[in-house]
Amino acid sequence: MIQRILSLGALALFLACPLVAQDDDAKFNESQAKKINAFADKAFKKGFPRAARLEWLKVLKLYDFDNAVARDKLGFDKSGRVWVARPNFKYPLEDTGESKDGRSLFSAYEKLKKQLAAAHKSEAKKWAKAERRDKELFHYGMVLRWVRDDTEAQNALEHQEVGGVTGTGLEQTLYDRSKMIEKVVAEQAKVQYGVEKVEKECAVLKRAQVPYISVKSEHFLLHGDEAELENLKEALQWAERARVVCAEAFPWQVNVTGEYAFFTSKDTYKQILKAHADKIPNLEWALEHTSTRTLDNIRVGATGGAQTLFDACVRNVARGHSGFIRPGLGEGIGHTFVGMIFNNNRLFSVDTKKQEGTTTTEEDNEYTSPDFDVWKNLALEMAWTMTGGIAASEIPFVEVGSFTNEERIKCWSFCDYVMRRDPNLLRQLDRAGLEDLAQKDRPRSLGQRKQRGEQLDAAYSKKVGVSIAQLDKEWEDFWTEATPVLAAIRNNTPPLASVSKGVEKWLKALNAARTKLGATECNWSSNLSARCKEHAEYLKTNKKERGPAAEHRQLVDLGGTHLGNMFAQMAVVETGAKVGKAKKIFERWMTIPGYRDALINHTLRTVGIYTDGDIFVMNVISGIGTPRSKKSGYSPYPRNAARGVPTEAKVADLGPELVELLEKHGKGKKKTVGFPLTIHFGGTQIPGDKHSYKCRARSGRGEPIEGAILFDDGKIRNTSSPGLITFIPFEPLPRGEVEVTWTWKLDSGDKSLKTKFTTK
Repeated sequence: MIQRILSLGALALFLACPLVAQDDDAKFNESQAKKINAFADKAFKKGFPRAARLEWLKVLKLYDFDNAVARDKLGFDKSGRVWVARPNFKYPLEDTGESKDGRSLFSAYEKLKKQLAAAHKSEAKKWAKAERRDKELFHYGMVLRWVRDDTEAQNALEHQEVGGVTGTGLEQTLYDRSKMIEKVVAEQAKVQYGVEKVEKECAVLKRAQVPYISVKSEHFLLHGDEAELENLKEALQWAERARVVCAEAFPWQVNVTGEYAFFTSKDTYKQILKAHADKIPNLEWALEHTSTRTLDNIRVGATGGAQTLFDACVRNVARGHSGFIRPGLGEGIGHTFVGMIFNNNRLFSVDTKKQEGTTTTEEDNEYTSPDFDVWKNLALEMAWTMTGGIAASEIPFVEVGSFTNEERIKCWSFCDYVMRRDPNLLRQLDRAGLEDLAQKDRPRSLGQRKQRGEQLDAAYSKKVGVSIAQLDKEWEDFWTEATPVLAAIRNNTPPLASVSKGVEKWLKALNAARTKLGATECNWSSNLSARCKEHAEYLKTNKKERGPAAEHRQLVDLGGTHLGNMFAQMAVVETGAKVGKAKKIFERWMTIPGYRDALINHTLRTVGIYTDGDIFVMNVISGIGTPRSKKSGYSPYPRNAARGVPTEAKVADLGPELVELLEKHGKGKKKTVGFPLTIHFGGTQIPGDKHSYKCRARSGRGEPIEGAILFDDGKIRNTSSPGLITFIPFEPLPRGEVEVTWTWKLDSGDKSLKTKFTTK
């Protein structure tokens, strides 16, 4: 009897051990969550809500899914055992804090990470003594999530050296492939391929009675507008470059060739579709919701501006090399290579889902931002909140007719990750989806799609040796930078590290200038300031890189990067800047068309700003969106009835793209031109038929003012900006009254805008 009692007591003690361990885990997680909650609360109160939200998401993901504090802050209430989103709750996303608080928060966060890592290391040692190797390794892994260079954790995890940090064999593959793709992209950006104008009949365009010209490279043929000859040639340069990049990135070889027909006007695209109505099952839907389509093996589309044209060629090469059929994977792989090459996205093969109602939120605008850095932030937040979200196993069942913003971000970001791991895994996923849909009816609801995804995963993992669920977990780790290697691949500048001294003063001065010019005020974002910081540091290091061309580029040989160069082209840069002279600086910008746009453009909602000494860099691309005011529309400059308008501008201030325009018109030796006349649409490109735009300028006595138009397809901000048209008078404007008439064509008909102003 005593023996039985002892046996039962021993059994009770044994059973209690896991409970004690679970209780210890809960207490530890509660302690870690409390530290993060305290920081997040402080960041929120100091005016940095986005930084705070990211930390509350980490609490839920890493430590306590049911944490009441984090759930409350993120707008959730508990109903029984589940958390339900609070009705009409809107989390603020706009940074309003002062620069001193931002820098203080960054320092505090660095200390917090060390505290969190130290706590995990202590736990790891406790579990090591208990000979629980699984628990020990878990906590050492968490040490490296917070602190990248902890030697003790690296040794315990038996990591190998990878790219200056340490990681696993899989991470070595991810790092090597990522760097390989980055290298070939940077190299190809400098390579010039032969492209020539040719006479080539296109039956698809002939049937639609569309006038066109054709250009040809070694592997591609492109038809388009006659006025776009140089851009068409450049587009095939990018197609050839993308072909080489894809050949390196994909493990299978494909002889990618293609024939494309891309026009600036959406009306031309619609004309082509209507001429081939017999080949298009749902013509009305295609006219309304698509921008590209394949007809008789020719990809046709509406591209608007030059950057969208380049985008279209690159994504079609990528899709052609991948061979992916399912829409989610096809669209995702297209976005992946456009992002890797341009870090900029202008084209949606399937248009983004139309927003209902009369207003859009900041997040709505982010989904349509042309800047992939914004998309990367969306992917990051999605990775932290994936529970209940879009599972990777559902990607093969995404349909064209219901392509949501969230699905687009997941399809792209998942393809981006798996491309770095093993593209064959994407190919097998595409084929598995095709086989499944060939055997069964399409899932009609989200519940059915989830169930089918789980069934698909079982067959997929059996075939390729890794489950889709495992790839999904790796996707989360990649975007949340779970390890030192993954963080090194992403190589991000933390938003709070991008808060520079006096940023609120510059924002106040900028908004004062915009208000004076009738534009709506902008917000400032630490997220959008990261690239500004990187470019400011580049310019500070390279003091000889000055002038319009040099300030709007980054050279790899001088420590720049390919993506940094893409950003620099459309950045606003001021050297010798002092906030006390901001008013005079902004007045001078009014002579520089692309910089003028930053003061007038109504679609500019949020900016990034960073100053390093007297170097000022502003991001005015990432934060564009629907104008805040319904009254806001396009704007001409000078405005009607304006007085005291300057008569001239220096060619040297406007840069080499103006010189090229002048040389084209036999005026390459000019040192000054007339004061630039502009019309500002904002957004990502000029609306309507680009080549229908005309500007007629006359003096008060009716004398014509000769000049030429610069469109928005340049690479230097001084004379180019998305949605900007500039008329350059060849001679200084006459003194006195000047009349200007702009005309152009939209889907809704002919448009015109007249202004009359007086020069100094």
